[in-house]
Amino acid sequence: MKLGIIGKPQSGKTTVFNAASGHQESVGDYSQAVHRAVIRVPDERVDTLARLLSPQKVVYAEIEFLDAPGFTGKGKDASAPEISPDLKLMDALVPVLDCFSPNPNPAKDVRDLLDEMILADQVIVESNIEKKSRKIKLTGDKAGAKELELLESCRAALDDGKLLIDLDFREDQDKILRGYTFLTRKPLLLVMNIAENDIEKGDLCIEQIARFIVPGECDAAVLFGKMEMELLALEPGDREIFMKDLGISSPAVVKVIRKSYSLLGLISFITVAGPEVRAWTIRNGTVAQKAAGTVHTDMERGFIRAEVIKYDDFVKYETLAAIKAAGKAHLEGKDYIVQDGDVIQFRFNI
Repeated sequence: MKLGIIGKPQSGKTTVFNAASGHQESVGDYSQAVHRAVIRVPDERVDTLARLLSPQKVVYAEIEFLDAPGFTGKGKDASAPEISPDLKLMDALVPVLDCFSPNPNPAKDVRDLLDEMILADQVIVESNIEKKSRKIKLTGDKAGAKELELLESCRAALDDGKLLIDLDFREDQDKILRGYTFLTRKPLLLVMNIAENDIEKGDLCIEQIARFIVPGECDAAVLFGKMEMELLALEPGDREIFMKDLGISSPAVVKVIRKSYSLLGLISFITVAGPEVRAWTIRNGTVAQKAAGTVHTDMERGFIRAEVIKYDDFVKYETLAAIKAAGKAHLEGKDYIVQDGDVIQFRFNI
């Protein structure tokens, strides 16, 4: 999973990036540097299985954070911002909102960022409509004519100030649009960046942006950006004590990852093959054969069965022999829908 962190100048986006990634990038310098970090996804289930099985190798799912410059905060008054190409490849965007200033206005900040995203997509649409029109006139390409019609409908929506994620597209249209990597088609996780002594501001800011929250499209989280960045400099034991004293139940990275998984409809399954325990990330609703392809394409191609053990059963019985003796290892076919936390061994033949 890839998450692009964006925000107005001085919103604290690089601070939030540092708090989520453990990096110590310079903040508040208005630099146009692109910061990126790949971190492992904390997973207590993987930790527990590793303790039970003592494998030679433990591999967690990974998530990439990108701290991207380019947004001006001027909303409709901005010229089309210079968006990092990497940002367009993100699975979701994480707009950071200033909720630490004396009089924050997160709703306006969201609207301004959305307007700049619309501007960026309008540039893409206009450019491609022009190219497609010229090509169709020269070649009479019928497939190109259908794509041109689709782009023109996108242009009309963007001109009306709509986000493309709010529009309904057929599967074939959706496949075409994925190639354009439009920003307004990406889910959003709005992060309220508040000061440690203003915890009540979090609820107030959430109320102000409530109208933007749509299941599967936009969610929100509250973070103490500056303080959580500083906590990372402490030893783990001291950090836990301070977090408890401050009423922080989960680190910033855990909050962002949990919200992002839920927003994108992602789950994890675990393999314990041989000397390795490993977590894999898939879409909720993925069938066993497709999940096998996440591990290796040969497994999907030659899929026979999936041996599935529920995580709770694995923890209860502790060993594969005891699990099988209790009848808790189930053989499932290619259409079995993988559940979050399933421990799976794939049987295949090519």
